[in-house]
Amino acid sequence: MTDIELSVQDLHVTLGQNHILKGVSLEVNRGEIVALLGPSGSGKTTLLRAIAGLELPTQGSLRIGEQTVFDSAQKIEVSVEKRALGFVFQSYALWPHRTVYQNVAYGLKLRKIPAAEIKERVQTVLDNLGLGELGERHPHQLSGGQQQRVALARSLVYNPRVILLDEPLSNLDAKLREEARIWLRQLIIKLDLSAVCVTHDQAEAMAMADKVVLLKDGVIEQAGTPQEMYGEPQSLFVAEFMGANNTIKGRIAELDGDFARIEGEGWALRGRLRSSLKVGDEATAVVRLERIKMVPAAKENALRLPLTASVYLGSSWEYIFDLAGTSLRGYGGEAMPPGEHLVEIPAEHLWLF
Repeated sequence: MTDIELSVQDLHVTLGQNHILKGVSLEVNRGEIVALLGPSGSGKTTLLRAIAGLELPTQGSLRIGEQTVFDSAQKIEVSVEKRALGFVFQSYALWPHRTVYQNVAYGLKLRKIPAAEIKERVQTVLDNLGLGELGERHPHQLSGGQQQRVALARSLVYNPRVILLDEPLSNLDAKLREEARIWLRQLIIKLDLSAVCVTHDQAEAMAMADKVVLLKDGVIEQAGTPQEMYGEPQSLFVAEFMGANNTIKGRIAELDGDFARIEGEGWALRGRLRSSLKVGDEATAVVRLERIKMVPAAKENALRLPLTASVYLGSSWEYIFDLAGTSLRGYGGEAMPPGEHLVEIPAEHLWLF
């Protein structure tokens, strides 16, 4: 027996003249949550729909557990309802005229499951999701969070091997989203499910997922743990997509092993090479906002910069400095007076692409 619950190999999807997916391969292990991230048009929702059987790939293969559900070479295509999958849509897609119980039971009735078994399975899944007392209510009588749980219950009642989630938290307000992503992760782990979740929210992806897959133009740009994606980006695109960043344009002036000096008008900084660069090359330096530090005395990689604005965020202050016409942003714990300040950009956290 394998621990791989979902295997996607060299998947291509073409819609009309558009080549949406261009050879995507990924594996999801039992009990693992994988988040699909990427800008609009990158192919993440198309990949989710292809796994579900709602889009027909033009090439590649898909396996769920031991069952091959699509293989272009062997002409295998298993219908949506025969794939061991649960699907939670962004809109929840609940029947407004049916009660919570009827919404969750409907698919089992279509599959001709005996009535006694339906009753037991529906009540078990509603109890698991904290909806046990709400079976007779209609969707309009529920909060957004409760509607989300009903949509989840409807998917879980089939005992799927893999659950697919399309922007599952996007209809919730900000505070409820933060609570729901933790609750959803705990639930998936408790039920020993595997999950693939499409989201445009990187904080949501990092909070929920064991593995993040970042798509760009129909191919995987990078995949890894949230820590790897945030802390060890392999390209400028990944570095800029993940997190809140400063980007500084300059020219490589000197190489020193894994480090280099980048220079611009009136400034020079030492940073860590993340691409193959040589002296004289134009380069982009990237540093996360939280890595910027205020220091009391001059030191390496500390620049004296004018403070152009301070913004109060509640838990912290955001400072905006001017670096030769480029805004440099950082965080701190207190209000800062106008004027010039010494700002340190640690060399190990300044990535050069």
